[in-house]
Amino acid sequence: MRAFSACAAAIVLGLVLAAPGLAQDAPDDSLLLGTIDFPTSGSAEAQTEFVTGVLALHSFWYEEARDRFLAAQALDPAFGMAWWGEAMTHDNALGTVPGNANEILGAEVVARMDELDAAGELRWSEREGAYANAVRRRFTPGVAPGTRRQDYAAAMDELANRYPEDDEAAAFASLALLALPTFDREHALHVVAAASRLEEVYERNREHPGALHYLLHAYDTSTFAMMGLRQARVYADIAPASSHALHMPSHIFRHLGMWAEVAASNEDSYAASVRWQERTGRPLHMRDFHAIDWLLDAYLRLERFEDARRIMDELDAVEAAIRSRGEPWGQFPEMAEMLRAYYATMLPQ
Repeated sequence: MRAFSACAAAIVLGLVLAAPGLAQDAPDDSLLLGTIDFPTSGSAEAQTEFVTGVLALHSFWYEEARDRFLAAQALDPAFGMAWWGEAMTHDNALGTVPGNANEILGAEVVARMDELDAAGELRWSEREGAYANAVRRRFTPGVAPGTRRQDYAAAMDELANRYPEDDEAAAFASLALLALPTFDREHALHVVAAASRLEEVYERNREHPGALHYLLHAYDTSTFAMMGLRQARVYADIAPASSHALHMPSHIFRHLGMWAEVAASNEDSYAASVRWQERTGRPLHMRDFHAIDWLLDAYLRLERFEDARRIMDELDAVEAAIRSRGEPWGQFPEMAEMLRAYYATMLPQ
């Protein structure tokens, strides 16, 4: 990951926290998300948007991915995989988006895809059709979400076995395993089953964001954290556009007691989310306050109490800005209340 000195980190964080929006003047990493090889039947222009969407999808940057897949649909209306991509932005594999709305939204996208397909308006290769069938199983109407995930995992396993040269099939098949309700990160056989394909993809492409990201999730326990330290040290560098990619290494660092690295990861993560929110004009509540949660914890453990106090100031500033702009609140009030309570509890008496 990119290393910050304590002084530099304080300066960057101070800019972000003191004046929401200043981070947009930082270097623009908006398209740096890793590299994949995912040929499809889309037009050249649509393929460019599609690949960027898949790269964002691998880093759970669902909003950016959805923008790209919609752009691909507009450029090539017959491009079936662009509809697959839009549906996959609602997969929410590891529950990083609260609530059940994604189950409904994903099913709606698949229903529209099927209407166009039935009318002969979409184009699929044989391999692409297998992706379409898998996402249909992921969002089958009238089926419980847990069963949908099991059916989808089985379909992706079949797809990955049928096309062993397809790194995307391997990556998404492993993610489908990680997302199963029965998956146990402390169970060695479960971890090996998910990680083995990802390790092979990682060996072929050290900049594959899905392999890097999903291996970090597979190894996200104190038992296996040392296995993920390799990926934790490079994921942020290959996908600095994604706030989640910048945050994820801290899952491994935390298990290993590397609190300075946890802080640096989440300083970068929140700053990236500010740049994205400002660049796209999205509401303030869509900044990555999960990174702020982890950052506060790291500061308090490192006894960096002045830095922790600035996080409280940031919450106050964002709350006032949301109110003055009349923006939707999203999950911000609940997150802010939790962080303020934790801060008050952890301060030295």
